[in-house]
Amino acid sequence: LERFGPVNVQCSLLVFGAFWVAMSAAINSSWSYIFFRFCIGLVGAAFVTNQFWCSLMFAPDVIGTANATAAGWGNTGGGATQIFMISVLFKPMVDAGLTEDRAWRASMAFPAMMMIACAFCVKCL
Repeated sequence: LERFGPVNVQCSLLVFGAFWVAMSAAINSSWSYIFFRFCIGLVGAAFVTNQFWCSLMFAPDVIGTANATAAGWGNTGGGATQIFMISVLFKPMVDAGLTEDRAWRASMAFPAMMMIACAFCVKCL
């Protein structure tokens, strides 16, 4: 992390995760589910880069508050994603005529694209 910098590591983790999220649409057995979930779970290391990055950006007297706020927003985003994936992506696709099996697979394209967009924004903005 110190060698490559938090921005580069964060972007790399997001792109790495986007690949596995997109590929998770190919799950067809319990072993592939475990494998893809493991690879997607590695993106959780972004929490470490986030905390390190916050410690570089904020003064020592507010770093605890900054880290806690960043972690809280991260947890909130994870919960919101669970609701979003079902109510905004999955159910409308099923209502449009896709089978449930195809709808959840098609839904995985959106978070993968959003991860790539976030990596681009983190790196370039």
